[in-house]
This record gives sequence, structure tokens and C-alpha cells, in this order.
Amino acid sequence: MKFYELPPAKRRELLKQQGIELDVIDTEVLDELNLLSENVVGQLRLPVGIVQNLRVNGQNYQVPMATEEPSVVAAANHGASIAAKAGGFIAESHRDGIWGQIILQVSENFQAAKLQAFFPELIKLTNNKFASLVNHGGGVKTITAKQEAELLFLKILVDPAEAMGANKVNSILEYMAAKLAACPGIEQKLFAILSNYPSQITKVKVEVPVAIIGGRKTAQKIALLSKIGQTDPMRAVTNNKGIMNGIDAVLLATGNDTRAVAAACGVWSSSSGSYTSLSEWIVQEDKLIGQLSVPLLIGTVGGSINSRKDIKQSYRILGRNITSNQLADIIAAIGLANNLAALLAIATQGIQKGHMKLQARNIVASLKATSQEQIAVLQKLVSSKKYSQAAAREFLQEVRKENNASRN
Repeated sequence: MKFYELPPAKRRELLKQQGIELDVIDTEVLDELNLLSENVVGQLRLPVGIVQNLRVNGQNYQVPMATEEPSVVAAANHGASIAAKAGGFIAESHRDGIWGQIILQVSENFQAAKLQAFFPELIKLTNNKFASLVNHGGGVKTITAKQEAELLFLKILVDPAEAMGANKVNSILEYMAAKLAACPGIEQKLFAILSNYPSQITKVKVEVPVAIIGGRKTAQKIALLSKIGQTDPMRAVTNNKGIMNGIDAVLLATGNDTRAVAAACGVWSSSSGSYTSLSEWIVQEDKLIGQLSVPLLIGTVGGSINSRKDIKQSYRILGRNITSNQLADIIAAIGLANNLAALLAIATQGIQKGHMKLQARNIVASLKATSQEQIAVLQKLVSSKKYSQAAAREFLQEVRKENNASRN
């Protein structure tokens, strides 16, 4: 049998025979994971942290974030807390659909007008074929065509309803391409596949009185940092990375596709013709005003969402009946909350002080020590402000000496 055909336990045995040491994993968990991916041999765990009070459109949410970086969760909580004092975030999602592409090679005598006349009938046929999606509020919405020499570019907008919709959209496009291939002047289909080009855009805004963040001078510095991010790609990409820290963590926790969103955000950042920050902050009168616009190809059903217990827990935290629009609003608000916290830190004490204090947890976690010893070492690292492996090892020796002395 080929490796992918073996049960996961057999794959693990083969790796062990190669001298590879594998972590212990529960058999039931391993079998469940094997249903989700290919060549499964183990698992990778991430901690799930909580943003306790994210206020969006007048409603409070507890938001799960899957990330191993404590500063990301801390920043999201800090930014959310500041925004809540100012009334919270206002967000709006435009989820018209997902773009699909069908590229056809056409003959010299091809007549685009005749094919375009077939589009309404094609939409009707397709929506009848995929009636279950239509019944949930989705379906094919529009088709537009553009011809360049012997190539015909078709752009199809498909509403996936509450789902991420990638697999469904690809099935729809394949069906449509097969119908189109029989039309006069069509020589061959080159491809029919969804595009991750930005389509489902979420805009979020917050207005913070300058007094909440330490005064007008601090607010003006944040606005200046933001202005630099609008024109300097080196600053913009780092600013956007901080935004994506928060967005990715919620995407992971809710079973959504981080790669699709990252790809779309990369294009969106360059839509003006040059790479720029996804967020913008300005000072007007006595308020710091921030806004963020991001493409979020997400869903609350589909993919592996319904088959993963850990993901289901995230939806229980968020609220069982949460819609895709609400989730997109939440994700964008988390991105702006992280951005606010980061810019505020840079404008005041600097980013590294708080970051290293939180990263001390990772340093301590690598020590071969009991949990009580790790807690004691963490306290010493924070109080001494020495954040290194060497300092952690020295403090561990001190803790053990102190423990031995207390026993005598």
C-alpha cells in the first residue's frame, strides 16, 4: 500500500522505524484528524485565548483567538477595551459573493454577443442545478465577459450564502464551463476556478476621544505613524502584519481559510497602484479616528467547520447563531483593535517592552521544570526585566535552591 493509503497508526510506525521520535497522541484523536487531511501522522496544537469585551455595532462579543503569541491576544484585548470606552467599533460587511473565473480559447470567427445572450439562460440552468445553495440565499448572480485576442475571460459572481463556498463555487464553475464549451466558436476551456481576488469587503471604524489614550499629542503621533504607513511600504507591510496577527488568529479559531484572506489582503493593499497600509488613523478635533478596510472571504459553515469539535467550541464562545456578516465585522474589528494597541505602544513606551514581558512565557515554557517552578521563574524574569534563556536557567537554579532551603 502507498503511504497515503495506510491508516495513520501504520504511517507512524514507518516513521518510528526511520528513527523519528513521535509525540504520543490519542488513537481516537488521530483517527478524527485523519478524516480532515492527507498523510496524517500527528497534531499541532495552538492555545485559544479570549478577547473578553469586543463591542461591535452596539453588541458585545467574546472572541476566540488561536495563536501561540501572547502579545497578540493582549493587544487585541487592550485595543478592544479602549474602543469599548469610546462606544465600540462600527462595522459594515458587503458580502455580495465570490469571484469565479472561466477562461476559454475561442476561434477567429467567435461572436461574443451571441454567447452573452446565452448568459441569462446559463445562470438559470446553473441555479436550478445547485438549487440547495439558492434555497439558502445564494447562487450565481452575474456573468461578465472580456475578450483579448483568442482568449475570453469570464468573471462570475457567486453568492455562497453563509459558507466559505470554495468547493461549491468550483463545482458551479465546472458545470458552467461544460455548458459553455458546447457553444459555437469555443475551442477549449483553459480553466474554471474561483478567484481569491477581493470581493467580500468589510469596513470598520472607531472614534476614540484623545483623553482616553493620553492626550492629543499621543493621538497626533499615532496619526503621523499611520501617515507614514500610507506612503512607505517598509512601514506599511509591518503595520499590516500586526493587523493580520489579530485577523489570522480569529480565522484559525473559527475554521476559516487564512491563506485566502492573506492573499486577498495582499492585493487589496496594492489596489491603489502602490503597497500601502490597510488602516488609516487621523485626528479630528478631540478624537482619534481609525478605519480599516479588508477583504474577508469567510463563512460560518462549510469546510471543516462542522466536523471539528475545537472549532465548534469557538462558535459557542462567539454565539451559536452568529452570521457570516457578523463574524466578518468581528474579525475586522479585532484587526483594528490590534493595530490601535500596537500604534499606541509605539507612540508611547515602545513596542518591545510589553512584547518581551509577554514573550517571557515562551522562554519559560521551554525549561525542563515543573509548572510551579516555571511560574516562579516567570515572576523573576518579569521583575528583573531580563528576558533570555540564560537568565531563565539561572533563575531556575535559584528557585530550586530556595525550594530546597525551605524544605530543610
